[in-house]
Amino acid sequence: MRKKGLVIGLSVLMAASLGACGGNEKNNAANGGSASASAPSASASESAGTAAPGGKGEQTELKVTGFKSGAELGAIPELNDKFMQENPDVKVVYEGMPGGQFKEFIKTRFAASDASDVIMLHPGLSNVIAYGKAGYLYDLSGESWIGNFTEASLKASSDEGKVYGIPNDMNVLGVFYNKKMFADLSISTPKSWDEFTAAAEKIKASGKLPISIGNNDGWMTLAAMYTMAPALVYGANPAFDAQLNEGKVTFAEGWKDMADKWYSLNDKGYLTAKSTGVSLDQAQQAFAKGEAAMYIDGSWSLSGIKKTNPDLDVGMFAMPSNAAGQDVVASAAVGTTFAINKDTKVLDAAKKYLEFWSRAENQKVWAASQQAFMTIKGETGDLDPAFDEIAAVVAAGRSYPFLDQGWVYGDAANAELMTSAQGVYLKAIAPQAMLENMDKSWKQAAGQ
Repeated sequence: MRKKGLVIGLSVLMAASLGACGGNEKNNAANGGSASASAPSASASESAGTAAPGGKGEQTELKVTGFKSGAELGAIPELNDKFMQENPDVKVVYEGMPGGQFKEFIKTRFAASDASDVIMLHPGLSNVIAYGKAGYLYDLSGESWIGNFTEASLKASSDEGKVYGIPNDMNVLGVFYNKKMFADLSISTPKSWDEFTAAAEKIKASGKLPISIGNNDGWMTLAAMYTMAPALVYGANPAFDAQLNEGKVTFAEGWKDMADKWYSLNDKGYLTAKSTGVSLDQAQQAFAKGEAAMYIDGSWSLSGIKKTNPDLDVGMFAMPSNAAGQDVVASAAVGTTFAINKDTKVLDAAKKYLEFWSRAENQKVWAASQQAFMTIKGETGDLDPAFDEIAAVVAAGRSYPFLDQGWVYGDAANAELMTSAQGVYLKAIAPQAMLENMDKSWKQAAGQ
């Protein structure tokens, strides 16, 4: 019954979609990709593994879509170039867009049977696993290179013996902070919510913005909730996800304290003013330039921060949403997966692409560009010292996966969170109404 519910829930979500986002026209150059979108499409009979005689003739076009773009693009262009050098008969066309747009965008693509050959998907029950169980993704369990990945990381994209995507990285969500600004104000890394809010008040009193945030698509509020929930929600109820899937708890009940705490930061002037008109990139740049003391996002953002300001002395700590005397808990999980569209007409090229990404030397390049933990057996990667504090929390076993990886109808809840969050900032609705809207979207996705 659970398997049937997943498929039905995904179908309901797709049917409710509003049509493809404007981002579907973005070309590779606009998103930092490696090849233009002008290459001729390959026919179903073409093999990606065979070059044309004399090195001439049509190339196989491999379309790749992902939720990495702009400051978060990382090493995708570099790795795509390397792949094409190794496989001159394959032309990679990468289409990227911000995460806030991507989930709805890819639903419409799948629903219209127009998804790319390779798709970057979020891990978990309501994303890559749900698409796989609904019949949209190719089963990778028979590929020899799947064994390169750790069993723990493969759980984020596997179900009932089938593997629907490769886990590219293990990321953390947390609070980036300006070490010099903290030191100048004699602020120690906060270990509880009271210490965190006291630090924010001290920063505000100094004339600086405590937390830089952009909410033009609601993503950064979602990220903030994800950093707060491990201690604040799951510390009190470790079974919250299972109970949510079974309809025994609601966001309106279980998330009330967390939502109130988060929006109180906005009411006190600790967050970027009028953040619904600010993008993630703008918020990141403001932090990097020293205009704010803190910035909440994933470990993958460090490369963008350092690109803007290589001299910034930056660190990251786990969001201390816990009460004094309780453990700080980090939000850590597989960040991205690559899956193959089951209906691709260039399966050989798609398999080659994922095999390329499964090699340790290529994963090292990607992990470094995202400042992520590696998912390859026996490999640790080289983490930036900026992550020493939060890495210690993760290494001590005090972490919880990104929330929607355990939710059956996570896409519906997250989409509503990002939309309703903007309404709260604009004072159109109260925080409790945001949670009630999330519950309604969940029930609608479940067909209730």
